[in-house]
Amino acid sequence: MCGITGYYNIAGVNRAEFREELSRAVTTLNHRGPDDSGLWFNTQRSVGLGHARLAILDLSQHGHQPMVSADGRYVLVFNGEVYNFREIREELEGKGFQFKGSGDSEVVLSAFQAWGNACVYRFIGMFAFAVWDEKEQRMSLFRDRVGVKPLYYGWDGKVLWFGSELKALRAFWHWQPDINHQALGEFFQYGYIAAPRSIYRQVSKVMPGHWLEISRQKPEPALHRYWSVLDAVAQGLLQASEDELTDQLEDLLISAFRYRMVADVPVGVFLSGGIDSSIVAAILQKHAGQQIHTFTIGFEDKTCDESGWAKKVASHLGTRHTEYILGLDKAREIIPKLPQLYDEPFGDSSGIPTSMVSSLAREEVKVVLSADGGDELFGGYTSYALNPARLKAIAGKPYWLRWLAGKGLSAMPVTAMAKVMGAASLAGSSESPSKLLRKMIKLMSVLPDVTPSAVFHASQAHFMPLEIDRLIGGYEDPRRPVGVYSGSFEEQMTQWDFQHYLPDDIMTKVDRATMGVSLEGREPLLDQRLIEFAFRLPLHLRIGKLGQKHLLRKVLYRYVPRILIDRPKQGFSIPINRWMREDNARMVQGLLSSESSLNGVLNQEMVHREVNLLRKTGVNETRVWLMFVLGKWMDIYEKVNIRDSVNV
Repeated sequence: MCGITGYYNIAGVNRAEFREELSRAVTTLNHRGPDDSGLWFNTQRSVGLGHARLAILDLSQHGHQPMVSADGRYVLVFNGEVYNFREIREELEGKGFQFKGSGDSEVVLSAFQAWGNACVYRFIGMFAFAVWDEKEQRMSLFRDRVGVKPLYYGWDGKVLWFGSELKALRAFWHWQPDINHQALGEFFQYGYIAAPRSIYRQVSKVMPGHWLEISRQKPEPALHRYWSVLDAVAQGLLQASEDELTDQLEDLLISAFRYRMVADVPVGVFLSGGIDSSIVAAILQKHAGQQIHTFTIGFEDKTCDESGWAKKVASHLGTRHTEYILGLDKAREIIPKLPQLYDEPFGDSSGIPTSMVSSLAREEVKVVLSADGGDELFGGYTSYALNPARLKAIAGKPYWLRWLAGKGLSAMPVTAMAKVMGAASLAGSSESPSKLLRKMIKLMSVLPDVTPSAVFHASQAHFMPLEIDRLIGGYEDPRRPVGVYSGSFEEQMTQWDFQHYLPDDIMTKVDRATMGVSLEGREPLLDQRLIEFAFRLPLHLRIGKLGQKHLLRKVLYRYVPRILIDRPKQGFSIPINRWMREDNARMVQGLLSSESSLNGVLNQEMVHREVNLLRKTGVNETRVWLMFVLGKWMDIYEKVNIRDSVNV
């Protein structure tokens, strides 16, 4: 695992500043690769590549990058792992290629020499890499199928620059970082910013499953898709008995997990005690040929603590287990680091324990397996059951009633609606004004013509587009509705989450938390063979008689007693509500200051309203957390330009 960066001045101009900027960009990525670093420039210095290395395979200098092909034509910077590199290497040796080292980077470069862009179809792994072709004067950027590894790029019509993190792009001083207004609104709606957008106008994320090319002959960046989960969906359902599919799934899991144990350094596993992490730990403990080291984080607040279950699973499996109990004092140390860690506003508060468990694991190992993706693949989120029930309940009301309710709500200003909700609370409603208000705003968005898309997107939103329009001034949801996907409502939701929530929230969280402490995180459930298998399962084998993750449970029960697994889904949640109320002065008060970085960015009336509702009711912690996160990000990167005025 590493950090990569570089630039391509399409006009071929030799700017002396580029060398300094590229060197500075590599320095910003040292946490991703503290073991080695390197720079490469072409003769004209119109192209530069930089690399920061975390040595996992082939710890010798044969793994040094940027890596130049034997004929001098191609130059590579590579981040990630190609787990099946040994099989590919053997095939390349049959074609006459020779290798100096024993790692996968050299194989990736030779594979590109042999097959060009098509090499990516052969890779099983996680990766983001760039290849410069000196003969064709062409730069190619590749990102893995799921988006496990990040890759940002900027383009101003003259220069392409790229990097593993935004901080590397900021090192190039020829561009002015301006806020992407739609991305800012998207952050408030969903809590994160999805590819291809970034928080900056001139910077994008390479989409998962895509490569980008730019050359002197074609001087505009062009994206090409090489893989999509929707291609697997389009192949139709698998035809086999449930028992046969269970056996096939177990075989795929064993293969995928064994691949991700390939390393020349110690490897561990994140264990929460849930279905996904337990199956990773269980299969590896049985088939890896060594005792597995597991790590977990618990909380002093027992309503969020699953560490006891993780300990029971670890004890049953016989792993070497380490746990840490996280409290507010330790969280206070991590929270100020989040803006630099994530580079752009990122609202998933579970990044706090993920950072902590990564730090804990790094004391013992250099590689860790994380069991992300099981919910999207096998239908694990509770929303997959709740949203169809909500749709049925609302759609079951007479149309005339839905029409009248929608008309009445849409005619009422948000401020007036808030007063009504406050009166309802005083009249004896069991719910707070804040919660009632949010429900009314969401209900207004789905009436009168109730659709699966409307219900789903309302359930996903922290702030509804109507509120965001008032909060920042002018906003429309930039994402495609869930209804464009195929299959049942449940299947549409899994596809939407796979293409948005998984890469841009979950994978972002894990990548930054692990790489922030120079730890390589691997995702065994996101092997493309497993993904394609899961998305071709009939729905009743994903959400079936055993509950959510039906078929995955059948495999897990072969390794772990059901009594240790069958309990309500909890997720990696944290007591952010209690923390924010207990630490009110530190975490919230600054939002109300006249010197807050958010002045001139957010509607201050709405900021004050949300903070006051948190103080009084304690139920809108996520909305205030998003404001807090943005403010802390602005404190560090306050020189960015906010070009759009705020409607107040």
